[in-house]
Amino acid sequence: MKAAHRHPAEQANAKRKKKNVVASAVSAETLIASKRSDSARYNVACRIQSMSLPLLIFLVTAPGFAAVPISCWDAASEFNDCQKRDAANPSGVWSYGWKKNLTGRFFLATTPFNDPPSRFGWCSASGGPAIVRNVRPVTATVGVNPLALRAGALDLAPGLRGEYAVVRFTAPTEGTYKVSGQFYAQDDNDIGTTTDVWILPNDNKTGAFSGKVDYPKGAPVASFTSVQFQLKKEDTLDFEVGYGANKDYFYDNTGLNALIEKIK
Repeated sequence: MKAAHRHPAEQANAKRKKKNVVASAVSAETLIASKRSDSARYNVACRIQSMSLPLLIFLVTAPGFAAVPISCWDAASEFNDCQKRDAANPSGVWSYGWKKNLTGRFFLATTPFNDPPSRFGWCSASGGPAIVRNVRPVTATVGVNPLALRAGALDLAPGLRGEYAVVRFTAPTEGTYKVSGQFYAQDDNDIGTTTDVWILPNDNKTGAFSGKVDYPKGAPVASFTSVQFQLKKEDTLDFEVGYGANKDYFYDNTGLNALIEKIK
């Protein structure tokens, strides 16, 4: 791994940038949390069937009106990491893996990633790409060059040769799906996170969301708000992270907050 050598002034600037990253990342959590907190105003009764099934929310309406079922999925909170008793990949609507290129074949990551006590997940046989989560309820600092992962953070790391880290959602039924959240920089070591980020429907760039996370250039976040996809049953949405225009995978840890709602 590369060692980071920064002038004190640069370190101070990096700390200011990191605060902006944290603030931006928190905004995504606030967005996702607001989806859930809104339900409290309507006396919502929630039932979580299992980690592999969608969260079913029933809005209690005025007498004479039928309850409205809404299906939604949260990429981070539903992440089924390798240390759980029911560890599985794929797990329900979610699969974790990688691609050699953006629209290439999807390979399931079947190698457990273990970095106790904080990080667990899945990776390729070579160790990268990797999809991991901080399972602790507090910020975890890991690695030789300290990397601070917030509580519950889902982290995607691309591969050495430009392989994409992928979190795949498979539609359980046909309908219109709304996606909200963001990709965000996790690393401020050296130059920091510089990645290309995507949401691809059915491995196709047509209709895809694309963006970049470029920490050194003041773009630590790539947000997607209410992006809609028309999906048939078994269609896929791939949340992908590549190593960016600089073709360097060092310090490219990228966080993902993603809430998927079936609205029609």
